[in-house]
Amino acid sequence: MMVEKIAMQAEEFRLIKEFVADSFGLVLEEGTQRGLAAKLSPRLQELRLKSFTEYYSYLKFSPGRSAEWQRLVPLITNNETYFFRESGQLSVLAQEVLPALKERKLARGERTLRILSAGCSSGEEAYTIAMLLLESGCFSWDWDVRITGVDIDARVLDAARQGVYAQRAFWATEPHLVERYLRRQDDKFAVRDILRKWTSFAQGNLLELADSAAGEQFDVILCRNVLIYFADQTIKRVVDNFGALQSPGGYLFLGHSESLSRTQASYLPLRFPGAIIYQKRE
Repeated sequence: MMVEKIAMQAEEFRLIKEFVADSFGLVLEEGTQRGLAAKLSPRLQELRLKSFTEYYSYLKFSPGRSAEWQRLVPLITNNETYFFRESGQLSVLAQEVLPALKERKLARGERTLRILSAGCSSGEEAYTIAMLLLESGCFSWDWDVRITGVDIDARVLDAARQGVYAQRAFWATEPHLVERYLRRQDDKFAVRDILRKWTSFAQGNLLELADSAAGEQFDVILCRNVLIYFADQTIKRVVDNFGALQSPGGYLFLGHSESLSRTQASYLPLRFPGAIIYQKRE
């Protein structure tokens, strides 16, 4: 069935753009009006709405607005990811951060480790971290380890919990790690229970992160290639939320193209060959 494209006026684009920014912290770039109209036109037809003004009102005031938000988010975000993405940062995590955390915690008589994958998409990053922890040998036996993945998109969280991935998700992964931590399931690969025991996933908005953090204080937060969608004011708000969930000395990993230089003074940049990470100031 052919879906009729509905024209989006400039004022309608402005209204939806402001709604998305206020509700999700996401920035819809200028020049994306036509593409957004094409993506949303099927939603208007299914809801029997005649214009994007009516759709905006539906998002704001309809009793069914929460369900529609869940349909909207996947249409305006890019959830493509893969295992061992940005390996330079992961090497810093495995070789520098994890040993430092272990030494610091043992000196305090602690044996807990909490890691947050913020904007976790379909779970590849969270399971990658679990692999790194197991390979490091630093946190076995009587350590209480928890890796929490948080994303606003319920659809990708379902995929994360299933933990089943196509071959293309492992193009940057060493073959022996795929063999060790995943099992074949038809023409795909499913994560083994040894990864699942440390990982969990929760729906949450980075603008209101405490609601899905369950009172945790995270030693490491990874939020990579997510802030590129946010305006500076929103980035500050999100990073403030991270700071509230980390004790002094905690580590924050951002994407290679993301920086806190203009928005945040509570984190100290740490420079390593091929990677910059941030540490919450003491």
